[in-house]
Amino acid sequence: MDCLVSFRRAHEAMRLAADEDHESPQARATRIRQAFQTSGCDEARERLILTAAEDVAAAIDASYHSLREVREVLASGCTITSADYDAARQAHGDATRAARTVLRRDLSSLEA
Repeated sequence: MDCLVSFRRAHEAMRLAADEDHESPQARATRIRQAFQTSGCDEARERLILTAAEDVAAAIDASYHSLREVREVLASGCTITSADYDAARQAHGDATRAARTVLRRDLSSLEA
């Protein structure tokens, strides 16, 4: 669960970074990538994957890779109102909802 929380924090930090004023497109891209890097989502993903069941690891990886796509879309210069960002955001949302479902199933099997 900490993993998905860190993904959410990364996404929000990248959105905020994308909306900031930047001196150049390169500075904007760097700031967005820094927001992703400092969010802790890489570390949270690795911790989860080391101990998670295969289906949980696969679902988390799908969410993580879709978040990286959001990062690249924003770093390429797209704004948060662009169609490209909206498509990446939707894909990330779908992958994250799927990961939540798998995590819930895994947690409920531990309680049974």
